Amino acid sequence: MSKINNEVLEIIAKSLEIKKEKVTMDSSTENLEEWDSLGHLSILVSLDRKFNGQLAGIKEMAAASSVKSIFKILEDNSLI
Repeated sequence: MSKINNEVLEIIAKSLEIKKEKVTMDSSTENLEEWDSLGHLSILVSLDRKFNGQLAGIKEMAAASSVKSIFKILEDNSLI
C-alpha cells in the first residue's frame, strides 16, 4: 500500500477514534459502529485538511459510506 493510501487509512481511524488495524478496505458504516454521522463528518473534515480544502467541492464525498468508496472518489478526482 502506498504512503498516501496508508495516511488516508490512518486519518479515517483517527477520525473514528479507533485503532488503525481496525480500518481496512472493507470497512464501512455497515461494519464499524463508530462510523456514525459524527464520525463521518470528522472523516470528511480531516481528509479535507489533508488535501488542502480540495474535498469541499466534491459532493460525492458526503455520501461515501465505505473506505472503498472514499478511495474511489479520491482516485477519480486525482487526489491519490
